[in-house]
Amino acid sequence: MRYCSKPRLFTGARVFLLALLLATSFVAKADGIEVKSAELEVVDEILVLNADLEIGLRPAIEETLNKGVPLNFVAEFEIKKPRWYWLDEVIVTTQQHIRLSYHALTRQYQLTNNAKYQNFSSLNEALHELGRLQKWHVAENALLAEKPLAASQPLVVDKALVVGKPLADGKTPLPDKSPLVKKRDVYQAGLRMRLDLAQLPKPLQVNALASKDWNLDSEWHRWNLNP
Repeated sequence: MRYCSKPRLFTGARVFLLALLLATSFVAKADGIEVKSAELEVVDEILVLNADLEIGLRPAIEETLNKGVPLNFVAEFEIKKPRWYWLDEVIVTTQQHIRLSYHALTRQYQLTNNAKYQNFSSLNEALHELGRLQKWHVAENALLAEKPLAASQPLVVDKALVVGKPLADGKTPLPDKSPLVKKRDVYQAGLRMRLDLAQLPKPLQVNALASKDWNLDSEWHRWNLNP
């Protein structure tokens, strides 16, 4: 019996330690902003962005929020045309400013986006909604007409042109100069969300700029546009 009980206790301890490590890693991963998914679609000739982000606040930021200091987040979206010979050409750029605040009297968290606001009973619910960027109109049809935003399918090319084999007339084409071999431009979309430290109260702003705990930024999440 003693021999059997020891492995059981050891196994239970291992399971407990493993669960503790997993919980710790989950909390560490949740502290910050991460773009989980982002896609574009055309609705009524308007380019619409739908994205989901995972947002977690570090203890110092959450404590400041619960003391009544609002947090201002900026969601940034852009479409670029990569150019190897110069800086990328920015085709579309737009922003959303969303404020997260806590009201001690009602014990509710509030999200404010322009004139719209939503109340939540818990911080997790508010952060979940903050990370849902749905039906965001990022470009009008007029811009789409002027700038094709989807990567084009490659043109059908005769293998003889690619390898440079002689044609029927005996001439050998130069594949790199043939217009059939060229592909159309590819455009790249980008999404980013960050905590706007410039909107914090001045005394807190100085400490936040010097602390890594306040560096809440997803960095740019980029993807090529579908044909």
